[in-house]
Amino acid sequence: MQNRGTVKIGIGVSSGWIAALIGIVVFLISDDLQAQSAVSLNGKVMSLKGQELAVETSSGPAAVKLNDKTIIRGELPIKFSDITPGMYVGATAAKQPDGIFRASRLHVFSEDQRGTGEGHRPLSSAPGSGLTMTNAAVETVEDVTVQNVQGRVLLLKYKGGEIKVLVPADTLVVKRVIGDSTWLKSGAELSITANRADDGAMTVTQITVRAAK
Repeated sequence: MQNRGTVKIGIGVSSGWIAALIGIVVFLISDDLQAQSAVSLNGKVMSLKGQELAVETSSGPAAVKLNDKTIIRGELPIKFSDITPGMYVGATAAKQPDGIFRASRLHVFSEDQRGTGEGHRPLSSAPGSGLTMTNAAVETVEDVTVQNVQGRVLLLKYKGGEIKVLVPADTLVVKRVIGDSTWLKSGAELSITANRADDGAMTVTQITVRAAK
């Protein structure tokens, strides 16, 4: 009986410590989440000095900081014929009267980005424009001519739905690849995801260097 009592007390003490540790961890995580928030920026490189990147945005200059965890990607133009089933893509498009969406830009995500932002929605960077963004997997590819426009119709499937997108032959098609800071040249167009701290400082998590149109 004494042994059972001792074991019971031991379990009680251990449970208390575990509860306390869980409370500390939750507090620290909550405090960290409150201390920073995710932000997105679009703009052009003004300068890069060490880890300090200056970017010209539509609302004025912005300063962000890179670190050893920052992921830098670049966009490389690929052939129109390189679009194949199974690719995970992002299509910027506008809906046509016949119900098919006509793409103005198509990018193929790098494989480590598969599943990023999956779905179909209005283009957040151009609200009210009628443009949409669809991040989805290419199910089928069909060469077509629609109203004298040669192109390919892609059936894009995402969780909860699918749409058909016409990609005219002159559409800019790019593939995203892992790059490095040498891509951050003056004038390069960027899309940036960063964490903003309470003091306003922004640390970059990801940068995409856009291909020239």
